[in-house]
Amino acid sequence: MNKKKLFHYSLFFFVIVCAGLFYQNCNAGVNVKNKDVYCVILAGGSGTRLWPLSRASKPKQFLSVGSELTLIEQAVERVSYSVAKENIWIGTTKNHQALVEKYVGEQIGRIIVEPGARNTGPAILLNCFEIYKKNPNAVIVFLPSDPFIPNQDRFITFLDHAIDYTLKNDRISLLGLKPRYPATGYGYIEYDDTQLNVPFGVKNFHEKPVFEIAQKYCEQGNMLWNISMFCAKASVFLEEFKSNAPDIFYAVEQYINGLGSYEDVRSESIDYAVMEKSKKVSVFPVDFEWCDVGNIEIFLSLQKEYGLDYKNVLTVNSNDNLVHVKGKLVALVGVEDLCVVETEDTLLITRRDKAEKVKTIVQKLKRTDLESYL
Repeated sequence: MNKKKLFHYSLFFFVIVCAGLFYQNCNAGVNVKNKDVYCVILAGGSGTRLWPLSRASKPKQFLSVGSELTLIEQAVERVSYSVAKENIWIGTTKNHQALVEKYVGEQIGRIIVEPGARNTGPAILLNCFEIYKKNPNAVIVFLPSDPFIPNQDRFITFLDHAIDYTLKNDRISLLGLKPRYPATGYGYIEYDDTQLNVPFGVKNFHEKPVFEIAQKYCEQGNMLWNISMFCAKASVFLEEFKSNAPDIFYAVEQYINGLGSYEDVRSESIDYAVMEKSKKVSVFPVDFEWCDVGNIEIFLSLQKEYGLDYKNVLTVNSNDNLVHVKGKLVALVGVEDLCVVETEDTLLITRRDKAEKVKTIVQKLKRTDLESYL
């Protein structure tokens, strides 16, 4: 081979290698984890509607649902595609700190512990102060720890869009789920559908509706389920708290500076404290698979759908029952539409369509000398 041909071949392979490296870098750029992006997963809920599987000592975010992983492990795994490990934080109460450390302590950067439960408003503000102190340029994603989201890829796509927008704009960006049925268990976000581009401006937040109103919401076309997922710059969160909930802002600030008690902070949700008052809120309509695992019937249905229900059940003239019992044979005769749940110290039997009422058992336990069953 003469020198001219050798040169041409070398140049050709050099171009191919460079093109490959360029392609790899471009694709990798999509997944580059911006050091200014943080995620706080809120894990302070009690999950009373999933009693007796969800208990005060181990609430529902620490249950395995539709997978061998617990809900909180699934939440950390999902966000890890978009956020660096050291920037994934968990917000929880001191009662659940040990469980957080047990299940995800090695997969996250930090745990922020509230001295007591003061609802989502103070919990979010506390994390905003801590992150802003560490990185004034931070963008923070807040996510709940307890929904079940089987399609990670679709969720990540929507989340990355919201993060990218928030990095460039001084807005609070919500993810609002397109309603699939007239749900009465969720709040709704009404957005301005006269706009041409996403995200849309938020017109109103609506409380959990009765069924007839929920039907109208679904027909309206510009209503979304409020699934408590949102992001903004830390500085924007702090400004909006200071403007719209100054008493909470200063009480949490005093607590952080060692000049006040966390018990003196007003208990309030982020929706009431900031979202419903702020003029800087936008929403991204999203349509990934999502389930809030809101009661024992939903939990058992998911376990059955994903092949994690128990097989030691014999039935005679019985249909559509859901059973969660370990180590015992369960025989059902002539019954339909029941949920049967056994733990070491409790037995729950409820109709599937009455599963939402399980939380009243928890309320009754609190008023008796049977609190050990909580």
